[in-house]
Amino acid sequence: MKTKPVFLSIFFLCAFLCCPPGSAFAKEAKDEPAYKLGEIVVSGEMTDIDDTAISDTITAEEIKATNSRTVAEALKFAPGVVMTRGRKNEPEISVHGFSQEKTLFLIDGIPYYETYYGKLNLDQIPTEMISKIEVTKNAPSVLYGPNAQIAVVNIVTKQGSAAPSFNFRADVGEYDTFSTSVSHGNQIGNINYWLSFMHRESDGWRMSHDFNPEIARRVKKKMPDRDGIHEDGGFRENSDYNKNRFWARVGLTPSANSEYFITFHSIQSDYGNPPATNEYRLKPKGEIFSTLSRFDKYDDWGIDFSGRHDFSEDFTLRGKLFYHDHVDEYESYDSAAYDKILAVSKWEDDIIGGNLITDFSLADWHKGHVSAHYRSDHHRARGADDLPFNESDSHVGSVGTEQEWISGFGLSVFAGVSCDWFRVSEAEDYKTDKRKNIVGQKDMDTEDAAEEVNPMIGFNWTAEKTEFYGSVAKKTRFPTLYQLYSSHGGNPDLDAEESINYTLGFRHNFCTWLSFELAGFYHDIDDYISKDYYEDDYTGIMLYENMAEIAMRGVETSLRLRPCDYFRLNLDYTYNNAKNESDNRVTSRVIGVPEHKYGVGCDITIPGILARLNLRGIFVDKMYGELPTPEQPNAEAVETDDYFILNTRLSTQKYYNMISVYAEVDNIFDYNYEQELGFPGRGRNFRVGVEAKF
Repeated sequence: MKTKPVFLSIFFLCAFLCCPPGSAFAKEAKDEPAYKLGEIVVSGEMTDIDDTAISDTITAEEIKATNSRTVAEALKFAPGVVMTRGRKNEPEISVHGFSQEKTLFLIDGIPYYETYYGKLNLDQIPTEMISKIEVTKNAPSVLYGPNAQIAVVNIVTKQGSAAPSFNFRADVGEYDTFSTSVSHGNQIGNINYWLSFMHRESDGWRMSHDFNPEIARRVKKKMPDRDGIHEDGGFRENSDYNKNRFWARVGLTPSANSEYFITFHSIQSDYGNPPATNEYRLKPKGEIFSTLSRFDKYDDWGIDFSGRHDFSEDFTLRGKLFYHDHVDEYESYDSAAYDKILAVSKWEDDIIGGNLITDFSLADWHKGHVSAHYRSDHHRARGADDLPFNESDSHVGSVGTEQEWISGFGLSVFAGVSCDWFRVSEAEDYKTDKRKNIVGQKDMDTEDAAEEVNPMIGFNWTAEKTEFYGSVAKKTRFPTLYQLYSSHGGNPDLDAEESINYTLGFRHNFCTWLSFELAGFYHDIDDYISKDYYEDDYTGIMLYENMAEIAMRGVETSLRLRPCDYFRLNLDYTYNNAKNESDNRVTSRVIGVPEHKYGVGCDITIPGILARLNLRGIFVDKMYGELPTPEQPNAEAVETDDYFILNTRLSTQKYYNMISVYAEVDNIFDYNYEQELGFPGRGRNFRVGVEAKF
């Protein structure tokens, strides 16, 4: 670790010697542009389907201003989005109060997820490779494919620029924290390529000075006794990590009408899972599981093919093929000393699929699309090294069409419909005896294919400086393999969740430097999948059921102020009234949904010292972490406190138009807060670094 400051110094010196003032190389630092084939919904000259929904685009510049190093960190600053972090040290992204698996996450238009829980660890995706993040709430378009129930997040990466580009970034922080990234891209004739490598490592992160230790208790008395203080403050226990990411893309553009790209990615990680401060689970017999754990391996790799061909001005064919592979090894430990491994469970996932989209126009007043999607998921899991793998196979697909009619007075009307389907072809689980000892394997029941029809309609009307929009869309989310077949309440008879998403809003530009947006949303979900005991059907077994009806009603509003080149101010606010409307509810409150969220962003350029100051803050209202259930109707409602965190970044303007230095401070007020019960957030942490673009 001590060699890293020396490494930065050597880089400074080499950059200065290799790129003296006035050199041709120093005249212009090139930015790597967005990957053009990375979008599913292609923006037109006027409007597109996402203009009928609440949508935000987070640019690479905005991501940098938030001090974000992963997609999860960047998304927590987006309106209507909340990021929490709990067990397994995985971020949970909720949009309008709904858990992460109800949002479809794409990278360059291709679904990324882990097959069992149906969601991706977004800490795996670094921000250095990102050109922009597109967040579309209520997800009206049918072109995205199945399981886009509440929102779609499309992460668009970079590609080679017309001129050679070389980008470098490195920084250091407390507790041997170090990160570096390097990328290079170019266009040579009709061949475009882009390469990127990122490395991050740390021994952990600092907690707030106001953190007060508490005694962690067993969840159940029959568990082994390891009660005690598992977190005493300072640097967070078991929060170290080591991560490498490699992204490569090469493309051929034989003509202006065609382009074809192949993308390869490889991600290797190992990291600790900081323990809960209030409780723990330890089951050394039978299940051989412990929440005192770490990931010795959390690796992903994949290869994608994307292509486009314009047969004419009015007919385009776009397609994608992909294969993704995921492996992780979860180590369960006997105690908070992390010196005795109980067992190592292993998951192996692979996903193969593709999509095909046609874009056509019948007249100047019309745009149409037809889409087809298919994915096959294979999941293998075992609870310990001496156990066999249980295997599961599932298939999901969609066909749809979407049409836009464009008037001569600024009004566009959209209508679409898709047929989505889901089928599990194989599922296995362990067979146990009366003492819960594993004695073999068994085949689980699989149901016939489930099918859902999802229509939508929307509009966008632009009248001078004001834009009005709205949509109504039916969306479905098929159950995950975990909800269907987990030994902890899996139910193979589950139906798909159904939601009706409503949006109505407007955007107004008062002038070139001031804009305002206000939008209302309403989500009405039936057959919401939840796990509880039910008084009218008590079996003594906690199963996932299609029992709950959930409604989310709220508004999003934002103000953008750009009075001059030296000052920018962004303000946003989200109100969300979440209600449990199930017939058998004990309470109408909903876990994990803040009623209020505020966001503020301020950018100030300081001409005298040629520096730029970025401030990004969010206020998140209290959230319920525990609520009464039909099993325990008199249980106490427990909630987290509200919190406000502010990040700041100070950077110099580019020296010789190439090199800048920066300092970043997260949670500048060192606020002590919990995003989830028992999991405190980061205190004040800082980094200093250097960035260069040639």
